[in-house]
Amino acid sequence: MSIVRTPADPGAAYSKLVRLDNGLVFVAGQVGEGPDGEPVPGGIVPESHQMFVNLKAALAEEGLTLSDVVKATVWLVNPYDVQVFNEIYKNYFAGILPTRACVQACLMGPFNVEIEVIAYDPR
Repeated sequence: MSIVRTPADPGAAYSKLVRLDNGLVFVAGQVGEGPDGEPVPGGIVPESHQMFVNLKAALAEEGLTLSDVVKATVWLVNPYDVQVFNEIYKNYFAGILPTRACVQACLMGPFNVEIEVIAYDPR
């Protein structure tokens, strides 16, 4: 099995995306960071939507979409945000939902939510 890594962002201590030759694609944690590098204002709802915009962009770099995601891990700072987050989440994934873990955590940075995913690309 071979591993293909995308270059790390300048100053980052991780790869944004790693592809294995068996079709698995691992996408590093995405947050609700706007184009300016700052969290989008307004709390969990706008932050969640921006997080999905960022996730879709990361997947698109490899020609993938959210429908290729098979596993998601979600971290929420506030466990009481889970219901509103779930409604947003279900609007982004159509058909069969990916498997998922969702836990409460203190995140690195001023964010309320983070997601990392594993996608499958059979080509």
